[in-house]
Amino acid sequence: MSVKPILWLLLATLLLSACSYEVRPVKSHPKVASPGGLLYALPRTEICVDVTFGHYDTTGAAYVKYAREMLSVREPVGGYEIKDVQLSTRVVADARHFYFVRPKRTSVQVDSRNLLRSIGLEASDMEALSERPGTSSEDDSFDPLPAQYNLYDRADTFYSRYDRPGHPSVVATKKDVRSARQQAMAAAERIGQLQDRRQQLLNGETETSYTPEGLQVLLQLIDRQEHQLLEQFVGRYTTETVRFVIDPKDEKILVDSQTVVLFYFTPERGIADSMDRGAMAVKCSLRCDNEMRSAARFVKYRIGAFQSSNMNERNTFKYRCSEQADVAVYCDKFCYQKQLPIAQFGPTIELPSGKFKALFDSHTGDLIYIAN
Repeated sequence: MSVKPILWLLLATLLLSACSYEVRPVKSHPKVASPGGLLYALPRTEICVDVTFGHYDTTGAAYVKYAREMLSVREPVGGYEIKDVQLSTRVVADARHFYFVRPKRTSVQVDSRNLLRSIGLEASDMEALSERPGTSSEDDSFDPLPAQYNLYDRADTFYSRYDRPGHPSVVATKKDVRSARQQAMAAAERIGQLQDRRQQLLNGETETSYTPEGLQVLLQLIDRQEHQLLEQFVGRYTTETVRFVIDPKDEKILVDSQTVVLFYFTPERGIADSMDRGAMAVKCSLRCDNEMRSAARFVKYRIGAFQSSNMNERNTFKYRCSEQADVAVYCDKFCYQKQLPIAQFGPTIELPSGKFKALFDSHTGDLIYIAN
């Protein structure tokens, strides 16, 4: 037997054993089993479209049928409208691109989504290189419950010396005997009086002079009373936010431009069926200029990132470089636009073989730091 093949075999064995990690696509079929390891996936971006709908809830409105007659309300009471649209992204694991890693003597950190967080970095390095250690907290502002107001239920309370505040001995109530129409007319007249009073205060047409602070308090009281009376006619205005999630397709013919229908909308029902009369389609379009087209071509044909015959494929980490895309949510009445990074639109790149340190952005999956 020749000595050269044995030497080459020993040299290859030493080179493989010297490598500090192994990386293999889960779709590959290795001949030798690799005990122990972890999984990571390439990032995939999903677009979140948060649509806020406004609606007048007429459940507690006692005089809704008199709103047009007595308050000259033109719009249909109880209708829906689109108040706001917010565009954002979230990064998930791409199920078609998972890799098995044997770290050996290299530290590898993977988050709960199976996305790469760092390679070759210790905990102290992570803290020093963390770009934004704090996350944005949600709005914790207090939203008080609205006061319940009933204009024609009168309550008389009687306290004794032994009663606690808020717990009277006797509560006597008496219903108003007027018809619903008469009650609605009295409420409409009271709204008119409050509006006249506001105008007098703003124009200074009052016998009493008020300080700026006292005038502000009076205007706030008038606004509160008017609002409570108006709710009896048009209902309480409520908002609801619905999230629609879009998975951008990364097929070559769809990267440049793709459009999906989010939902159909009518002012009477809000989110409606496509067959409803007068239903308006709200769409989302994505357009990518492929500014990294030349870079992606270089990665593909010059460094062999996609060639299965590459000898170093099992020993190199892969990552994605996000590509910017113009996202628009639109219909016949509005258009919201924003530029967002889409991971699957960009090229897949191999990291160098051997030892190095790398850190990835948890929000986009992009590589943000690398060093030997």
